[in-house]
Amino acid sequence: MGLTQGLELLGLNLDSHQESQLEALLDGVEKWNRVYNLTRITRRQDMVVLHLLDSLALAEHLEDTALLDVGSGAGFPGLPLAIARPFQDITLLDSAQKRTRFSVQMKGQLCLENLSVVNSRVETYRPGDTFEQITARAFAPLQDMVTWTEHLLSPGGRILALKGQYPAEEIAKTREIFPQAQVDSIELAVPGLDAERFLIEVKLH
Repeated sequence: MGLTQGLELLGLNLDSHQESQLEALLDGVEKWNRVYNLTRITRRQDMVVLHLLDSLALAEHLEDTALLDVGSGAGFPGLPLAIARPFQDITLLDSAQKRTRFSVQMKGQLCLENLSVVNSRVETYRPGDTFEQITARAFAPLQDMVTWTEHLLSPGGRILALKGQYPAEEIAKTREIFPQAQVDSIELAVPGLDAERFLIEVKLH
């Protein structure tokens, strides 16, 4: 699955500069991976599907308000989303300094003025403002993610967790801990990915 074809299948109309930024992001991942082991995915073709297209499948489900990417790792989904949605303020949060150093490098190299990078544990992160949208990919069980990010969520805001197989047990535990929560699921179609992918949306208020 090529990047251009994948973007078309996702319905994303990115210009050539944005596509070049996405390719440069993968160049950066490959370069840093040789030293810092940012990701276990090493084949370029796999990175296109499992990092770029998987991240960008979230785009159509986002509002334009500020987004916090928790446990952002090597910058996914936040970095691709910042490239595809330059009009949206996106903050990457990760506790590992080597990962946030990479994201800071990419922010400067790709001139992502809409991107902020924070090196902190989510439990101790206390920004001046809360977020209307909080997302994470491969971060923690849903119930833990909701517990750890509740203080960062604006009233009426949404927690958006990217998951593989449908997390029925995690959803049940989340509803048990947060009986007032509204939990919905959306099955995502990621071009080139022959596996289940779900977006779990949690509203607490």
